[in-house]
Amino acid sequence: MLIFDCTKDAADFFSKKVKGKIISAVQPAAAAQSLEADSAAHDQVDRWQLHVTTFGKIHVLVAMKVDTRYAMMFVGLKRNDMKGFLEQFNSRYLAELLVLAVNVRGEMPPQAELQRHVDVWEESLQPVHFFKRSDRSVQAHINDVLYMAAYDAYEGKGLPVEAPDLIAFGEVPNGMLRSIRGGDDFIPAELELKQAFPRFGMVMTEVEISEGYKSWRSRRREHDLGPEFED
Repeated sequence: MLIFDCTKDAADFFSKKVKGKIISAVQPAAAAQSLEADSAAHDQVDRWQLHVTTFGKIHVLVAMKVDTRYAMMFVGLKRNDMKGFLEQFNSRYLAELLVLAVNVRGEMPPQAELQRHVDVWEESLQPVHFFKRSDRSVQAHINDVLYMAAYDAYEGKGLPVEAPDLIAFGEVPNGMLRSIRGGDDFIPAELELKQAFPRFGMVMTEVEISEGYKSWRSRRREHDLGPEFED
């Protein structure tokens, strides 16, 4: 099951006015209480926060997973197009984590078995619920992502639009140290992969994932800086 908590801006984005009346599939926060009380019936509940802003006339949406602070950015979505957003979200989310699993040299199952696990995971992303509510701590981390995007848009190489560029952009905020309410520091991409690896049928320990992620980051750094900067 997917739960999307929508800030006011996100709730407005996924709404439309018909004959003077606001029509929206975003439910009020109170509607979440009974659903969450019954959420134990679901094997997996993924909760994300959504926020929408504009750079010029371009809509930019950031989805951030509440418990891992893993972020994905979407650029150029149409207003009130929940179907279009969900199609992009589901395909990007699974693709990003598969790429990440390969990058850390995870021990993947055979193709047929992997596809079976992916199919089960896709099924677990249903049903989908949108609620109008937000968490300040999550929003602060979303604002960090948008600050980086604003720099690229106005000072850097331009706002990423295509999926490969958006995935590359996300590697930066998802590779930053985060903490939640004074807890231990963590890296969103690493924490997200630790949650994901059993769902891919990967046989790895959390220690192996941490070591694999650290090794991949080191390889990326050497590639980006060049041999003259290697230790």
